[in-house]
Amino acid sequence: MKKNSLTIADWGEFGFIEALKQRLPKASGDLKLGLGDDAAWWSPAPGNGILTTTDMLVEGVHFDLSYTSAVDLGYKSLVVNLSDLAAMGAQPSTVYLSLALPAGIEKAWLESYIDGFLKLAQAHGVQLAGGDTVKADQLVISVTLCGLAGAAKPVLRSGAAVGDDIYFSGSLGDSYLGLQLLSGRMRDADDFGDFNESAAFLQTRHLRPTPRIELGVKLAASGGVTAMLDVSDGVIADLGHLLTASGGLGAELEVSCLPFSVAGRHFIDADLVDYVTLLSGGEDYELLFTAPPERRAKIKTIAAETVVNLTRIGRITASAGIFMLVDGSRKVVGGRGGYDHFQDQSS
Repeated sequence: MKKNSLTIADWGEFGFIEALKQRLPKASGDLKLGLGDDAAWWSPAPGNGILTTTDMLVEGVHFDLSYTSAVDLGYKSLVVNLSDLAAMGAQPSTVYLSLALPAGIEKAWLESYIDGFLKLAQAHGVQLAGGDTVKADQLVISVTLCGLAGAAKPVLRSGAAVGDDIYFSGSLGDSYLGLQLLSGRMRDADDFGDFNESAAFLQTRHLRPTPRIELGVKLAASGGVTAMLDVSDGVIADLGHLLTASGGLGAELEVSCLPFSVAGRHFIDADLVDYVTLLSGGEDYELLFTAPPERRAKIKTIAAETVVNLTRIGRITASAGIFMLVDGSRKVVGGRGGYDHFQDQSS
């Protein structure tokens, strides 16, 4: 009998997750929501419940120590989870940190890593409650974060409706450009403005993104947000996840409304990158959400209260697919959604 030679690479990360979901019973009892959103939702007693999210970061896949300092890595390894809870409108509370460490890692490096991690934790009222450490050939970081739902019900990615506005917080594509600069994949642009200042801004946006906790909590409490997630895989991929979860809807985005930073526009104007690439770049850790048009005034008020730019970039449509309106023309955008650890070769 011929041996089955299929591998996880043939299956793919998202194929594996979907197959696992099919093997699990529907969430019931105290578990209100399992696989499929930014965090799991557990409600063992009357009240809003507890949200839990976990992520692993692997050296050489998620970070490169040649341009990532220990303190920056400590900061960012918690941001990933904070952003997940922000996307569901939860207030973070306790965190568990597990480290697989090479025996030769320096004590000073590890102390700096912990400094970055704990400083961000303290800024958001998060307590380190436990974890684990083991010896390994490469550095692996696992973070599990728990938080309390701040609204009557957490905001899921599955509630968008036809006609809803699509919003994006902050500016998009900065982290992607920062990574290209840090890794040497993008050449210098000496022909525009103060390149060094723009480069420093973009690199910081990659290494130290801002978790939108206050914004997520306020949006959830407003009761007017229909669906929300954080942008880790890129706008196109994550919007695709939201559309799929909401029943296979579609979206129209307006290119003239996309919120690029001044530094990001420098690179677009210099023809070093195009808007589709920035829409596909990951690790912005901004919030992408939908709300009906009658909530526009409330969204504007929340933007002012949190001092975060909230830009209406498009609308939800009935027909599947993501389209871009460019100078009056409607162009399809998309492709396979999200970085796949087993099918993509580049980090």
